[in-house]
Amino acid sequence: MGAKEYAEMRKSVALAAILLLAVSAWIGSGLLLDPKPASAPSVAAGSAENTGSQLVRPPAVQVRTLVAVPVSRKLHLMGVTQPKRSVQLRAQTAGAVVVVHSDEGETLKVGDLVIRIDIRDRKARQRQAKALVAQRQAEYRAASELSKKKLTSKTTVAEAQALLEAAKASLQGIELEMRHTRVTAPFAGIIERRFVEIGDYLDVGDPVADLLDLSEVVISGQASERDIGQLHTGMPAQLTLSGGQQLTGTVTFIAHASDSATRTFRVEVTASNQNLGVASGMTAKISLNLGSTPGHRLTPAVLTLDDEGRVGVKIIDNSSRVRFLPVDLISDTPDGMWLGGLPDTIELITVGHEFVSAGQQVTVSRSVQ
Repeated sequence: MGAKEYAEMRKSVALAAILLLAVSAWIGSGLLLDPKPASAPSVAAGSAENTGSQLVRPPAVQVRTLVAVPVSRKLHLMGVTQPKRSVQLRAQTAGAVVVVHSDEGETLKVGDLVIRIDIRDRKARQRQAKALVAQRQAEYRAASELSKKKLTSKTTVAEAQALLEAAKASLQGIELEMRHTRVTAPFAGIIERRFVEIGDYLDVGDPVADLLDLSEVVISGQASERDIGQLHTGMPAQLTLSGGQQLTGTVTFIAHASDSATRTFRVEVTASNQNLGVASGMTAKISLNLGSTPGHRLTPAVLTLDDEGRVGVKIIDNSSRVRFLPVDLISDTPDGMWLGGLPDTIELITVGHEFVSAGQQVTVSRSVQ
């Protein structure tokens, strides 16, 4: 290698070394003097924290301020119409049916004849009993006169009196049996069903006909333990039949003992039915006005259940935390449900209540009224 070539090589190495030192110095100066690259990890970490805070940001809900208004509270009970009175007429003496006077569906007054049973020998027995009574009366008078004259004992008079009373009782029994040959209506009503025809033979106790008094109808419903204390006899009731017909009635009976199976109390409502337009056995709804109570009108969409299975709504408190409040149904209308059991003013969660739970912090936005 010549001197010239050796000098050129030394120059190239020197330039390379200088360049390497310059690059190293530049890199080193950047790490030591420029604070921005050193703080870059902190910025990155800060960005992660912000991102993390966005992930746990309180969920957003929409609320609406509601104020309670007085609502008429009604209790609705279901029942079935029954006649004011009903009875199954039965034979009270034996014999063949000789007259059928009333047909099914016929309206009767008190004392109207339904059927008549053959009187047979009862008239002859009546005449015989009357004659015996007359004889015993004569014997008793004679014994009394003799007793006054001290011609007979008091025992004889007592025996004569006993025989007279027995004869009278026998006559009364025969006359009662004769009256029982006429089966009549004990009260005004309708013959719902007749069981006999002419020629049938009846024994004592055999059914003759069913008689219904539909001048008034009675509807029985079952009230819960919670509601029974707010009811009293004499309070008005509105009745709605399955066909839409409406009647006005009055509470006439409230049970003093509950049903052992359902723990409910029987409530009876009586309504006038003078035109007989309501039949027995029709389904009816009893509506009882329990007075006025504060209520909120809500849609079923805002209702929810808590862990105990109670129906209620979710609201927010002053600290924007969710609270669950149970509700009571006051009435259900086509425009919505009227609910009670809530404070007079509430901040109701109308949107997002499905995704939040009681005690949770939320971000609140208000809906347009």
